[in-house]
Amino acid sequence: MKDRLKLEILTPEKTVYSDEVSAVRLPGVNGYFGVQPGHTLLLAALDIGEIKVQTGSETQFFATSGGMAEILPHSISVLAQAAEPAAAIDVKRAQQAKERAEKRLQEGKQAWDVMRAKAALLRAINRIRVASKV
Repeated sequence: MKDRLKLEILTPEKTVYSDEVSAVRLPGVNGYFGVQPGHTLLLAALDIGEIKVQTGSETQFFATSGGMAEILPHSISVLAQAAEPAAAIDVKRAQQAKERAEKRLQEGKQAWDVMRAKAALLRAINRIRVASKV
């Protein structure tokens, strides 16, 4: 049995990550779940959260805003709406986005504004949290 997985994290714009890994933790819509080599076939919807990538003794984190993951016994393809490595997150920009979303939630004029503001707030909080792991 192979002891590594081929992981690809893809967005509509680019390949964010592509390498062999020993384990991955993904933010499923029903909670986080782990994947190791030999995992059963699975197609999973992803939520806003962090992707934790284990490569031997090194751990990397990526912020994602949702998407899909195709898990095969020796590979994972993450098709994300957006994803970025923790080290690349602009914390100041994420903090500004968080503050804008909180302000819009307080104003709460239109129902669609509130839903968009909640999603923006969750994305900003996630980016700040993931960036703190560097």
